[in-house]
Amino acid sequence: MKLNKKILFVTAILAVGVLAGCGNSASSSTASSAASSTAASSAATSSVAEQAGAVQPIEQGTLDDMKTGSYKFAADITAIKDGQASLTVYSYDAYNKESIDNLQVGDVISTHLDGTDDAQDVTVASIERNEENGTVTINGGIEEGGVELCLDHDVYRTLTMDDYPVYYKVGELTLPLAENVTMEDSSADPQASAVESDGASAVEEDFNADPDYWICNNTKVFTDNGSVSNIVRVWVP
Repeated sequence: MKLNKKILFVTAILAVGVLAGCGNSASSSTASSAASSTAASSAATSSVAEQAGAVQPIEQGTLDDMKTGSYKFAADITAIKDGQASLTVYSYDAYNKESIDNLQVGDVISTHLDGTDDAQDVTVASIERNEENGTVTINGGIEEGGVELCLDHDVYRTLTMDDYPVYYKVGELTLPLAENVTMEDSSADPQASAVESDGASAVEEDFNADPDYWICNNTKVFTDNGSVSNIVRVWVP
């Protein structure tokens, strides 16, 4: 995955898991549309997947990609020590809009059902669409062991009852802090102003003063060429 293409898509879809719930494409406030070149590539990928018999999530990069590339992802931060951050990286499934708009009973969709590490093929036995709020309920939704999706600009993503995506674990990473890394922590309460830390030493010191509850539901990590460039933690209910 290269910065000039797929980082735009990853930025768009992963922002929403921390900062907002779903709505229609006009009202969603935290994700941006993917670049047209990425959308075209994603559409082609989905088309091939459908021909193979299952709608596949859009690829978001591997751990090896993340070691050297530029990304934005949800993460548990387990430690920041000696200028390095130890991370558990999480992702969630997102799909090309056209693929989900065309999904019908009898089709198959691949998804990390209930956050399992491995994707599973789910046959669509029922499908309900709510055009008002941009949601799609497959096989009764999460309450009945099915899948729920919401439209966020140009992609559909998985949805839980708390509006979070269905996160699944990608793996463990230890990445260096960039010398000019920044950290913004507004997790104290909904109206809290962000406490900002600038530079590797300050980020390490401030993290270790409050090392608990940096988890995928409230924490995003930004990387630049394999180094952590920014950490953001927000308040969540």
